[in-house]
Parts: sequence; C-alpha cells; structure tokens
Amino acid sequence: MVSMSNLYIMRHGETIWNSEKRYQGQLDSPLTETGIRRTEIQRERLKDLHFSAVYCSPLGRTRQTLEILNPSTDKTVYDDGLKEVSLGLLQGKTHSDLNEEETEAQNRFWNNPGEFTLEGAESMDNLEKRVREFLDRISKDQGPVLLVTHTVIIKMITKILESRPIEKLWDEPYLHPGTLLKYEKKVLKEVIHPEAHLAKPESYTA
Repeated sequence: MVSMSNLYIMRHGETIWNSEKRYQGQLDSPLTETGIRRTEIQRERLKDLHFSAVYCSPLGRTRQTLEILNPSTDKTVYDDGLKEVSLGLLQGKTHSDLNEEETEAQNRFWNNPGEFTLEGAESMDNLEKRVREFLDRISKDQGPVLLVTHTVIIKMITKILESRPIEKLWDEPYLHPGTLLKYEKKVLKEVIHPEAHLAKPESYTA
C-alpha cells in the first residue's frame, strides 16, 4: 500500500467528449480549449514542486494533460493501472444514445456501483484489484508523487486510502476535469479545482 507522505492526484483536463457528456471509459478524445487552459492553470500551481515520480494513464487525454503540466520529476511512467475503467457498451455514447439494457447498467454504475455489469465492461471488484496492485507497485516511492488519471480511478484510490465502502464511491469531493487532490499520509488535505466556484453539474460521465 502507498507509503509516500505526499501524493498528488489529478484528473485529466476537459475533453471534447466530456463537453458532449459522452462516456469515454477506455476510448478517447482530445482536450478542449477550456481543458488546455485549465490544465495550464494547474501547471502554474505545480511549477515549483519537484516530484520523485510521475505516473500517468497511457490514454491520450491523460498524456496530453501531462504534456501540458510538464512537471519537474526524476521519472515518468505510463502505467495501465491508471487507465480509466472500461465501460463496455456505454463507451462513446451519451445518455440519450442508451438502450434499455445500457440505461439500467448506467443506473447501477452511479447508484449501486458494486453491482455494475455490462458487456465488455470492467467490474468494480476487478477495477479495485487493478488499482490496489498499482498502489502496491508504487509503495516504495518517496514523495511527492504525482498521478495523472481519470475520475473512476481517482474515486477508487480515494475508496482504498480512506477505507470507504463501495456504496460511498461517488461521495465528495466532486472531480471537475483538471481537479487536483493532495493527500498526506492517506489523509485528503486539499482539493484544488482549476478555477474557483465551478458549478457542480446535475450529472457527469466517466
């Protein structure tokens, strides 16, 4: 398990599919102009930090986010453990595109995530196993360490670090694109949104 004293975790910047409220999962779309601008804001906040390691999801939107951040670091690793959860048939679709089966799966995903199942999708049990294995791999790193990843991965890391039940997976903090979390010894110390007073939408997609 993670032993580093300072852990920074950032969600990628806003993408075209985020702006369309389209599920991405392990598919991809590039950052919007807003996503680029807000990532540049976070870059200014991180510019004076030197990270012992930076770990990034290998998906395009996180790679693009990391390229903009350009943090000072001893090493950068692209790790499959940080890839977004696979959402199977939901990927590439908006809420209005979903058929009855997919709508039911979507409802389970947000309201009863432990029971989420759908063709081609990753279960929360398998996702937790994947994320725990990643955290074990980086457990010997001395902080500060930066992770650049995705909503559901960050929520699962929070669940693990704070020993939350799966029913509390979607509890606060809300993660806007570009939101940065700072943990110290597994305690959440700071939630840094790219811009103050961003409104929480009625719904969002992963």
